[in-house]
Amino acid sequence: MDDKKKLHILTVALDVFFKYGYKRVSMNEIAEAAGISRAGLYLYFKNKEEVFNATILHYGDLLIEEIEEGLSSRKTPEDKILYAFEVWSINNFDQSLDSPEVKEMTESSYTFAQEALHASYNKLEVVLISILESQSKSVSSLNSLSPKKLAHLLTSATRGFKIVAKNSSELREMIEDLLRMIVNN
Repeated sequence: MDDKKKLHILTVALDVFFKYGYKRVSMNEIAEAAGISRAGLYLYFKNKEEVFNATILHYGDLLIEEIEEGLSSRKTPEDKILYAFEVWSINNFDQSLDSPEVKEMTESSYTFAQEALHASYNKLEVVLISILESQSKSVSSLNSLSPKKLAHLLTSATRGFKIVAKNSSELREMIEDLLRMIVNN
């Protein structure tokens, strides 16, 4: 299979899902947007759920790339971790609240792409672990949790914060408060 073509399909499918949500998108619409036949799309994916899962993984990978590219310009562990969450959760949070399609896509990922979502969060945790391990002197000595457990705590808490936060400013504040509890300034 042509990886370049598959990447093109995933990029286009991401745009289609963000525009229309998960439920309103069909394999025909994805194929049409990608400039291929429906039969051609089935050469790469057996159904819409499989496309959606691959799209969620692809989107997570894009966010991880952006995070990794921007980390070197941040100095402290807190700045690096906050930057990671800015890219991962905060920057697009208001859009997910304001757009019914983006909100529906986000909610659908918990139902139709749970494995992909879990895998993407695991990749984020790997990035956070590396930040925490490389800056272990700055991590609170009162904190007896391993970098792996801290990273999992951070991602899990942020997932919960996204449920209760009213806007991106509140989400950022909640993440900053949690970071202050974990990382010394």
